[in-house]
Amino acid sequence: MDSLRIRPAIPDDAEALSDLLGQLGYPCDAADIPGRIERMHSRPGTTVLVAERGRKVVGVVTVHLFQALHSEAPTAWLTTVVVDERERGKGVGATMVQHAEDWARERGALRISLTSALRREAAHEFYKAHDYEHTGVRLTKVFTDSAGSRRESESGRSTTNRST
Repeated sequence: MDSLRIRPAIPDDAEALSDLLGQLGYPCDAADIPGRIERMHSRPGTTVLVAERGRKVVGVVTVHLFQALHSEAPTAWLTTVVVDERERGKGVGATMVQHAEDWARERGALRISLTSALRREAAHEFYKAHDYEHTGVRLTKVFTDSAGSRRESESGRSTTNRST
């Protein structure tokens, strides 16, 4: 089996990243990915890392640092974490998360957090097995446009206002 390599995402990863995001429940056009990668890499304290086995992208993780008023050190936040469904259970997720944690520590973070949809029970067990603790609740408000349409649903798809 080819060894796993973690590296920064590049625009050429767009097709694979589009597929991975679809597996996570956030379908998107591969043509949109290069711009997203560029915007994220240009933002200080943000990175997009991919896991590559052989020459195939098999996972992605994004990490953001933010400063809070109540803490001198920045907090790291894992956002997108997904492993190709054919590669799950082979250590890809653990390796990516470890790299994300190392990246955050190197930049002064004292903690790393994440949110995960309630339905992702297997993911919750994965994080608990890697010493993540359930410490809070995520509440979300989806903004609507002037016509009352929701901009984006939890799955990433555009939806209309439920009252119509």
